[in-house]
Amino acid sequence: MFRILVGLDTDENRAREQASMIESLPGSTDEITAVLAHVFQENPEGRSVQQLAGVRQVATALDESGVDYEYYETSGDPASELIAAADEMDVDMICLAGRKRTPTGKVLFGSVTQSVILGTDRPVVTVSPEE
Repeated sequence: MFRILVGLDTDENRAREQASMIESLPGSTDEITAVLAHVFQENPEGRSVQQLAGVRQVATALDESGVDYEYYETSGDPASELIAAADEMDVDMICLAGRKRTPTGKVLFGSVTQSVILGTDRPVVTVSPEE
């Protein structure tokens, strides 16, 4: 069994690329379990992870390709919460979708992807939608 923590935000294009990456992994899809994770920073509407369009997009794609998945949601700092979730669930890999940012933007606003890569010993794969 191969477990992948899929850190999802609200962007549907990035979610589609993450689903494509999971579907393209070698081996049988019945050996993969994806953990569809979202870290809420602000959630005044009280939405759940299953209500997010990007998460639904990935779930639909994985249903069609026969990949098992489960949901995970929490609140807090995205990078530290994703690292903690990966450790807690003992996943084999983390899948993130990067955003195009300038080096200055990364310094000013931080980068979840960069923080996760630097903060874990687990393999991290990043995808980026074509623009």
